[in-house]
Amino acid sequence: MDFATFEERYFRVTKRFGQCAGIWPDQNKLVKCIAWILIYIEMVSIIVVQITRIVHFKNINVFIDNLPLLSADILLFIKQGNYILNATEFKWLLKGMYQDWVVNRSDHEIAIMTKYVKRGALLTMFYLANAIVCTILFLQVPWTVRLIAWLKSYNTTPIIHIVPSYYFVDEADVFYFAQVHGSLSVISVLIVFGACDTIFTIIVQHACGLLAVAGYRFKHIEPCSFNAAQNSEEQVKRNKRVHFSIQAHQRAIKYVQEIENTHTTYLFICMGIVVCCFSITLVKVATMDISVDFYKILSFLFVQLMHLFYLTIQGQFVENVCDTLYRNIYEGLWYNTNAKTQLLYVLALRRMLIPPRLTAGGFINMNMQSFSEVIKASVSYYTVLR
Repeated sequence: MDFATFEERYFRVTKRFGQCAGIWPDQNKLVKCIAWILIYIEMVSIIVVQITRIVHFKNINVFIDNLPLLSADILLFIKQGNYILNATEFKWLLKGMYQDWVVNRSDHEIAIMTKYVKRGALLTMFYLANAIVCTILFLQVPWTVRLIAWLKSYNTTPIIHIVPSYYFVDEADVFYFAQVHGSLSVISVLIVFGACDTIFTIIVQHACGLLAVAGYRFKHIEPCSFNAAQNSEEQVKRNKRVHFSIQAHQRAIKYVQEIENTHTTYLFICMGIVVCCFSITLVKVATMDISVDFYKILSFLFVQLMHLFYLTIQGQFVENVCDTLYRNIYEGLWYNTNAKTQLLYVLALRRMLIPPRLTAGGFINMNMQSFSEVIKASVSYYTVLR
């Protein structure tokens, strides 16, 4: 199986989103540049008309109305920029996945890695399904309002933009242009967020698979007796199996560290923006009357919550599998082996006292505890703003 077949088999949907976002390795450079240009033109222009609206009206409600959407637009540049600047490292991570799969492995190890790659595919589809549903809710608002007005024969038709903006002319004159402009920006956000977050999921789940395989090897090494008559050649063979397990352990740790190095700053900025955005959106939802626009903002709040949960739970997966790896090393039959083999087990256990972690800027561990703390902080900021 070559690398192209491997990509198509295990992350076909993610590859399509990555190519549309212009961040997929080995993609045609011309196509990649065209994708960048189209996304940058669209997002810069939508940011400009949103800022223009804030400056034009000079109203705190208008500022609160636009700030969450502006935060999402800025976050798009951060996500895409991270994968563009770290293109070489990202390519290494994907190539490393392929190399890990083509290594000769036992059926049990293949089953372990298949379990984690399937989990990554399931999480990817879950994330994209939620993102697409929320995008549709966003896009339908102005048309639903106009349909309701037409069915009820209102004298005037309310003008609601997908993305609140100001174009220096009468809103009715640019209604359709504004809807197309806003729709393209929302679709751009969907593509870039979908590409970056699902890529992150796939490589993290692969790292979990490598750690789980290392734990399986340590736990299922046959013990070597203390018997003096024990064949020294057999002892050497079993020591080599321990070395083999340690190599798998080192490979898994190196892979997690590479993920950490390429995502730590990016995750830190994401967490800060999400807290700000989530708090302000909470204020909007709490102060709005029930209407079609209310459900749009509510869906936006939900997708922010899912985005935060999706990022933090990846770190929790890594922590869980590291805890399991530590137990597997300890539960191995190391106490029935010779002194040299026992020392290798001790070194492996010692290394797991400081297990690999995914962090945001080296300050925040990405796990469910951090998720709950961020939510509490967001609610605290919401009460102050309210």
